[in-house]
Amino acid sequence: MNLEEVRIEYMPPVTEDQLWDFYVRNDICEVGYGKETAVIPLRHNPYMVCAFCGDQLVGIIRAAFDGLTADIREFCLECSLQGADLKYRNGSLIEKDEHGIARRMGQLLIDELRKLGNTFTTGYLVENLEEETYRAIGLEHNRVHLVYYRDERPYVN
Repeated sequence: MNLEEVRIEYMPPVTEDQLWDFYVRNDICEVGYGKETAVIPLRHNPYMVCAFCGDQLVGIIRAAFDGLTADIREFCLECSLQGADLKYRNGSLIEKDEHGIARRMGQLLIDELRKLGNTFTTGYLVENLEEETYRAIGLEHNRVHLVYYRDERPYVN
């Protein structure tokens, strides 16, 4: 895959076929639901950033957002774009981000949600595997709850 052809977009149109093909290629667990169920979030969740190579979906991060608080619900990157020697070879686990694509996707989502009033963001991730990726987009470890968050509420500090 040519890295120079990868483009990153906020709230792009994504077809059910693009998402399903991405899930299948990258052994993402939603495949277990079958296509009809796996693609339902496309109908309900516009807060997302996607990476494409041509028309092929190669990365997605989406968040549930209520106007103040966001929760990252999915953060996936094409295995072939993560780097060599992946332990799990599952696109829903971002083991590596050698080319900074996941970081760019995550930062764009955070920046766009911030413009809409987002002040607190959480994300659940696999311990000892994905911390670097989530830190790269500005989340930090909440040691009491084992949750990663970014907190910019004006009354905190």
